This record gives sequence, structure tokens and C-alpha cells, in this order.
Amino acid sequence: MMTRATPAVLVLAAACSGTVPTTRYYQIPPPPPDPTAREAEGSVLSIERLASEGAYDDERIVYRVDAVRLDYYQYHRWSTAPGSMVTGYLQQALVHSGKFRSVVRDTTADTAAVLGGRVIAIEEVDESKTRWTAHIAVELTLADPRTGALVWSRAYDQREPLASQTPEGLAHALGIAMGRIAREATPTIAAQAERQSIARGRGSAQLGSAP
Repeated sequence: MMTRATPAVLVLAAACSGTVPTTRYYQIPPPPPDPTAREAEGSVLSIERLASEGAYDDERIVYRVDAVRLDYYQYHRWSTAPGSMVTGYLQQALVHSGKFRSVVRDTTADTAAVLGGRVIAIEEVDESKTRWTAHIAVELTLADPRTGALVWSRAYDQREPLASQTPEGLAHALGIAMGRIAREATPTIAAQAERQSIARGRGSAQLGSAP
């Protein structure tokens, strides 16, 4: 189980024992390759680092025992900020899908659309003494790389039971939940990016035919 204690208790315990608890770092497991994916094709997609909402913009792992209060594990933390961690997961999942010619961090001349968004929640929810759930909610957006205009957005919210109330159990459950989000979002993102690429090609052709 994950260790919980108030800062005052932790300071007192450290003073008595002469030691400070070791801080541990965790990350969501990377998405597995899709065995059905075709050779990479389609549009070029750029992906921006997702923002993290309010209290979740913190490397400390969040847990809650009810709807109105949340707390942090002081010595169990994500290896990087949640926004960066989720961005990295999505980029790998989109690459593995084979639906994009490339998925890059920087916007290039070939970019059809820019994927962005925010992490609304990433947490452990303790529903009872024997039932714990991983909860992740994200909002994804697609923008035109030239104008910045928003062309698509959608919120995704997933929960997955924890096999055990441990940091590893939470990370694995979040990986399963993120996998569902990626599988649901990828076809729509690919289709929207392709529409943007086609529209951009038509615009370029019209400019090229102008006298």
C-alpha cells in the first residue's frame, strides 16, 4: 500500500529515526505496438505538450477519498509533470497506429493539424477500503497550424480498477485507461488531420492557379 502521513507526522518520524523516506518516481507504461497497424502513412501531425488542470499540475500523485477533497502522496511522484507524461503516451500511441506519416513535437511546413489539450484529472480514487480506481480525464483539441483556429475538440473520461493499492497498480491501471482513450481518439484525429491536409492542398492549388 502507498504510505500516507501528514507533513508534521513525517517530520517527527524523520527526526526520531534520523532518516527521511525515499521519494519514489513512477510513469504510465508505454502503449504496446499495434500488430494490425499498416506502414506509416497519412498526414503529418504535430503534438503540443498538454497542460495540467489546477491541482493536477504537480508531480506528486493525487488521491481522493471523496468528491470534495484531494490529497497528495508526498513520497510517491510521477517521473515528470502529468501533462508531459500524457503527451508522451499519446505521441507513442499515435505513431504505433500507423495512421500518420509522422507525429512530431514541432510544427513543420508539412503539419496538417496541431494536437493539444489538457489533463483535467489524473488520480487514485479510494471508493472503499478494498476498492480503488484509477481516474483520468483529458480534453483533446486540434488546431489549424497556420491560423491557430480550433477545428475539433473532445473530452475523454476513463476509470479503471486497481489490482492493488500501490503506485505500480495505479500506473498500470492508468495505462489501461489511457489505452482506451488513445484507441477511441486516434481514428477521429486521423480523419480530421486528413481533412485539414486536403483543404490545405486545395488552398495551395488555388493560389498556384491565380494569375
